[in-house]
Amino acid sequence: MGKNVIDFEQAERNARKRDLEKDLETRSRAEELKKSLLDQLKELTGEEHFIGTSKDPFAGEPFNQTMHRNLDLLNQIGYLTTAEESFLFRIQAYLEFKSNVIICREDKFKKKKKNTVEADFELPKSATISDIAEMLGRTREKTSKVMNSLKRKEILLNPEGAGHVIENGRTVSPRTWVVNPYIMICAPRKNNVQLDKLTMRLFQHSLKNLKDQNGKKVNLPARFF
Repeated sequence: MGKNVIDFEQAERNARKRDLEKDLETRSRAEELKKSLLDQLKELTGEEHFIGTSKDPFAGEPFNQTMHRNLDLLNQIGYLTTAEESFLFRIQAYLEFKSNVIICREDKFKKKKKNTVEADFELPKSATISDIAEMLGRTREKTSKVMNSLKRKEILLNPEGAGHVIENGRTVSPRTWVVNPYIMICAPRKNNVQLDKLTMRLFQHSLKNLKDQNGKKVNLPARFF
């Protein structure tokens, strides 16, 4: 029995090796064909030519990723109201890449200038409750109520910044609204979480006191920082 298992594993390794060698050989032939075609074109026209590929339609298109198992748990325990779910679905369009900060629409979809120097950099404006209400087509009162409810539930956070700004005619401390990345994340997640470290620190200990409808403690299925 043991020998059969070893023979099978060896056969698997040999098969993978053959597939890899075949793939490398195919790529090598393709490169040789490209070079041959380009050489012929240069000889015929006297000009340098290059081979390009069609652009990925999703390249550069901003999107978010939802933590499915965590959201499933919140669904099971009835953690979010319909108004809160609606808010989170719609606010996804305005999350800043790699920070999960809610930013103003004009900054979110502003076209980046090519060859921008460091002196030209402009920090995207964090959206206030009034900004967010306008972006979502809601009243400030209703938006504030939902957002503060989500803050109590540790889905949103609004740490106070340094200095003062004028908002609605009042001098207030600047606040930045951030969405919990344990629920949705606006950052690449190929081999590791490429999320701003400050954002991770802010939410590192969040959602650790969840309870179901019977008062039993439950844990988030996925905690990645």
